[in-house]
Amino acid sequence: MTGVASPAEKAPCSKKKSERKCVSKEEYKQLSSIMGVMNNLRKQGTLCDVTLVVQGKHFPAHRVVLAAASHFFSLMFTTRMMESMSPEVELRNAEPEIIALLIEFIYTARISVNSSNVQSLLDAANQYQIEPVKKMCVEFLKGQIDATNCLGISALAECMDCPELKAAVEDFIQLHFTEVYKLDEFLQLDVTQLTYILHQDKLTVRAEAQIYDAAVRWLKYDVCNRQQYIVEVLGCVRFPLVSKTFLSKTVQAEPLIQDNPQCLKMVISGMRYHLLSLEDREDLGESSRPRRKKHDYRIALFGGSQPQSCRYFNPKESSWTDIRCPFEKRRDATAVFWDNVVYILGGSQLFPIKRMDCYNVLKDSWYSKLGPPTPRDSLAACAAQGKIYTSGGSEVGSSALDLFECYDTRTESWQVKPSMLMARCSHGSVEANGLIYVCGGTVGNNVSGRVLNNCEVYDPSTQQWRELCGMREARKNHGLVVVNNRIYAVGGQGATGGLDSVEYYDIAINEWRTAAAMPWRGVTVKCAAVGDVIYVLAGFQGVGRLGNVLEYHSDTDRWVTCNKVRAFPVTSCLICVVDTCGVNEDEDMDLIDSQSHSGSAAMSPPATSSSS
Repeated sequence: MTGVASPAEKAPCSKKKSERKCVSKEEYKQLSSIMGVMNNLRKQGTLCDVTLVVQGKHFPAHRVVLAAASHFFSLMFTTRMMESMSPEVELRNAEPEIIALLIEFIYTARISVNSSNVQSLLDAANQYQIEPVKKMCVEFLKGQIDATNCLGISALAECMDCPELKAAVEDFIQLHFTEVYKLDEFLQLDVTQLTYILHQDKLTVRAEAQIYDAAVRWLKYDVCNRQQYIVEVLGCVRFPLVSKTFLSKTVQAEPLIQDNPQCLKMVISGMRYHLLSLEDREDLGESSRPRRKKHDYRIALFGGSQPQSCRYFNPKESSWTDIRCPFEKRRDATAVFWDNVVYILGGSQLFPIKRMDCYNVLKDSWYSKLGPPTPRDSLAACAAQGKIYTSGGSEVGSSALDLFECYDTRTESWQVKPSMLMARCSHGSVEANGLIYVCGGTVGNNVSGRVLNNCEVYDPSTQQWRELCGMREARKNHGLVVVNNRIYAVGGQGATGGLDSVEYYDIAINEWRTAAAMPWRGVTVKCAAVGDVIYVLAGFQGVGRLGNVLEYHSDTDRWVTCNKVRAFPVTSCLICVVDTCGVNEDEDMDLIDSQSHSGSAAMSPPATSSSS
């Protein structure tokens, strides 16, 4: 039979395969056994041809074993160096306990790395070029990095030529800069180290005022010796990014700056920046390039049918706080966050609402703009690159629409874009990798229309739609969120009622896969994702609402019910993730400034301190 092997023909192949596995296991056992014997011979002093002498202590060993494990000893014993023939080799500037650990590792591949010996082990492994031990020390130190020791570990990595450890420390410093710069270790940096850190684009801060605060703290720690560096250090501060209030109230009042004409010029350029148009601002280059933002995410919920019920959910603390909320109620609207502003679109009362309500998170203020060209409810929206895309929906009592519109937040203008491939309402919409995805919903009307599993994607660069693989279950009024390049569809209403099912779309392979089901079944699900966690904060079962907040942990595919945290009471609410970083920014920075600098004399070194 051509192309098919008989059982008799297959047997030798499978036998060979199992023989190979046995041989590899035997090889491992044999090598382990040989090294075990050699280690016993070493301990007995048998067949040893060299003795390492460290501070008067003697360590017998075999040249060939040391040379095989260490490039340092390989060069020593295989060249015409004097040590290649000497029965004793003295290792200067070494610690007996550390050499004992290294020799034990060379023979057994076992070593204990801890906080007491890691620095000495790294030093010795680096000197004697024992790479596996060096790697273990680096991995140990990477796990020990925190705000109190990161600068010290950075110096150690530099000294020991450990680029991987150096990179890990730099990542930590950049991510936790607001903690690091307030510690004494930061004040001990030399000017080169300081300016290297302050120049980094990836410093994660709530505001550029914190970079200024760090620079001034360092200068005032030793004013006499550091005043010569004032222009160099304050030149790291991107004054155009500092708020007008902070520049006028705090920076201009700083004596160090008032006495320095060059620093005053920097401050004035920062003030001028705020008077320029958006187009002109983009031409200022590095001095106005934003740092990496220190995000402070909250999930905002607005009572769609109850206008005075609006709150933030804090994912870190699992707590609720109120939002001042004057806007009137909207039925079946949607909310989108972009650049500090929540945009509330669509919805209806007796008739579709034409107005778009806007809530500035930082200023805690409300205002209105012109809404979508076609007012409607049951629409979906998402934001990408400064534009808000609204899809589908229905006019009151009418069938679903295939409309697709775009609002440019810079020009404050609306444009009609190419229609979707299918009309839909009560669907979900998200942005991922610059593309706009719409999933599910219903065709026809919102009450009796056919529920969809259909999905499609829009590319803003080509202005074209294409159909995607359909969801495993048809659903409407479901949650739709993006986590780690996956689009999760959570609950909602299917053809026969509420769903507890969850599935995710793997963008890379255009395929929907099943995830763990919710511990609750709802015809309406209001959820949002922060980090790796999806939070279900409100929902309706048909006869009752969600009682407690639910969390889905995508990394473990597990749901958790937060029994101590009640869900949002309005099931028809609007939901979106907002970034509250920068709220009351100026007041925060002024507070930091007054606390930090009022005690500058107390934290300064003695007058006899030498130059940094």
